[in-house]
Amino acid sequence: MQKALFTAALAALLTVAVSSASAQEAPPPPPMQGHGQPPHGDGFQPPRGPGFAAINDLEQLRRLYAMAGRENEMVALYHDVLNKTQDPMLRHFVYDSLAREQLKPANPDQAIATLRTSLAEDIVAANRMPPVGRPGADGPRPETPPAPPQP
Repeated sequence: MQKALFTAALAALLTVAVSSASAQEAPPPPPMQGHGQPPHGDGFQPPRGPGFAAINDLEQLRRLYAMAGRENEMVALYHDVLNKTQDPMLRHFVYDSLAREQLKPANPDQAIATLRTSLAEDIVAANRMPPVGRPGADGPRPETPPAPPQP
């Protein structure tokens, strides 16, 4: 009973974390007309990198494997992608997807280990970025004149 509650709580936590992470990230890629080709139209399409195309391919493969009853093959595919890419956005997506797959057979320890690895990589990537919104982030702060002596 306790293990089932833990698994349910972990699944809920992952759902909330993935939902909040995807809400903070860029919007999903537009529907593709050809492999990697954005739809034709008069509106401006923001540039999308190859990471978005890879995520689209992974999502399509996940659906096809699920339809074929071969969902277990996605774990190996996710590991293969992690071995081949250094793109932080793509790696983050793959780690989250891998953790969800690892939860399906109720293996929370493996899912936790995967997310901790992802977190460690995210922290390293965040440390490489210049700080934003912190004192000193926009350059040196102006000197404050010393307070006059009290009589």
